[in-house]
Amino acid sequence: MIVDFLYRLKWQDLVDIIILSMIIYRIILMLQGTRTVQILAGLLVLIIAFYFSSFLQLDGVSWVLTNLFNSLVIAIIVLFQADFRNALARMGSKTLFREAKTTDAQNILELVFSVCQHLSKSRVGALIVLENEMGLKDYYTSATKISGDFSPQLLAAIFTPNAPLHDGAVIINRQQKIAYAGCILPLSARIDFAQNMGTRHRAALGLSEESDAVVLVVSEETGQISLAFKGELFYQPDASFVKERLKELLKKLYP
Repeated sequence: MIVDFLYRLKWQDLVDIIILSMIIYRIILMLQGTRTVQILAGLLVLIIAFYFSSFLQLDGVSWVLTNLFNSLVIAIIVLFQADFRNALARMGSKTLFREAKTTDAQNILELVFSVCQHLSKSRVGALIVLENEMGLKDYYTSATKISGDFSPQLLAAIFTPNAPLHDGAVIINRQQKIAYAGCILPLSARIDFAQNMGTRHRAALGLSEESDAVVLVVSEETGQISLAFKGELFYQPDASFVKERLKELLKKLYP
């Protein structure tokens, strides 16, 4: 039977299988660690409930779920609109600071982290966004344009307490410039968020859910340094943990 199947297999079938495998693999990678997985799990529960209701002849439940599934395509578009947008924007992109050389990107990240450590010791809060492939122009509204070459001194000065721009986020763009300061970022709506995390952490996580940016946070209360990327927040009392995560991330972006 297997020999017969292989005999009837055409080269177009092999191309079909390879292309579909690549598409499914990319989809799994994009969904990994995102809210989409939880939503898909919820949809799976509804599908199982539908089959059980049909089997047990629960007419009311079956009627509700049948009408719900009739609008499933629209519901999927509404629920996953941000994920679809982000996936299309990230398609084919793998690098942080695309226009920069690997060594330049490493140096920038090292300097940014050293600024975070300096602010951490002084208990100065900070929110620093490293732009990746997706543009962040949507978050420039009401922000102050800096467009200055990156320097640790300038970055630290922006977050000086009582300075006009210290409350917002700073965006470092792909050209390694401090592009904007005082940026307002979207807050994450996750309900499983740790209670000791403040607005800066919610903003960092919120932006990482909507874009491929790397976001560093310095807590004003504890001095703890955190990192948000692709809807996940990495934090530990020991700053070296976050630094190692940053290095691992750089290796993945520069395989």
